[in-house]
Amino acid sequence: MDEITRPRPPRPSRLSRAALGRLKQPLPPELVSERTTEHGEVLRYIEGWRAIELANAVFGHDRWGAELVGEVTCRQLPETGGGDAPAALYTATVRVTARGCLPHSDVGTAVTSEPTAEGHAVAAKAAVTDALKRALRHFGERFGNGLGAVEGGSVLASSAVEADELRRRVLAIAASAGADEARTRAWVEQRYGRPLAQLDAPALLACVDALSRGLHRRNGARAA
Repeated sequence: MDEITRPRPPRPSRLSRAALGRLKQPLPPELVSERTTEHGEVLRYIEGWRAIELANAVFGHDRWGAELVGEVTCRQLPETGGGDAPAALYTATVRVTARGCLPHSDVGTAVTSEPTAEGHAVAAKAAVTDALKRALRHFGERFGNGLGAVEGGSVLASSAVEADELRRRVLAIAASAGADEARTRAWVEQRYGRPLAQLDAPALLACVDALSRGLHRRNGARAA
């Protein structure tokens, strides 16, 4: 009897050298948008549709994809006392998978103060788009990973503004996992030896990464 040979598993595809080269290319200035915060700081970013176009150009239309991890969550923010409508914070986690690369996921947020169905729908979509763009940034400079850094001798975004944004992201990720603010602050101080308000940008980035990976594992376990 002839020996039955088992088919070999297909080799995992690798990202082409051309695609790797494209990932290392800096983001062209003409693709960068700007907006000014209420504190007068200029933030630079890429639009969601541009990020998708860039991913199609780098990986190929049929060689990458994005999926929502878990549900888009909504949390009412405390009232400021200024008479404005109460704001709501939307949080979403998106995982991006490209053939030949490890998958990357990140958390996006969006805030709305419009008490209408349309306002909440726009915020929910904005949170997903924000998460998609942040996940793509893990792949390289081509997706704007260098935005917010020092370029040409001018600061694109101050470290104080960046740290404040990261602190908000820490609380948002923890809230999407079901932890209230007091519990989150206690966890941060226990793990990093300092209160959340005293953590610098590198420590906050590590905290965001740890929480994102924990949320990713939790959502994966739920899906299973």
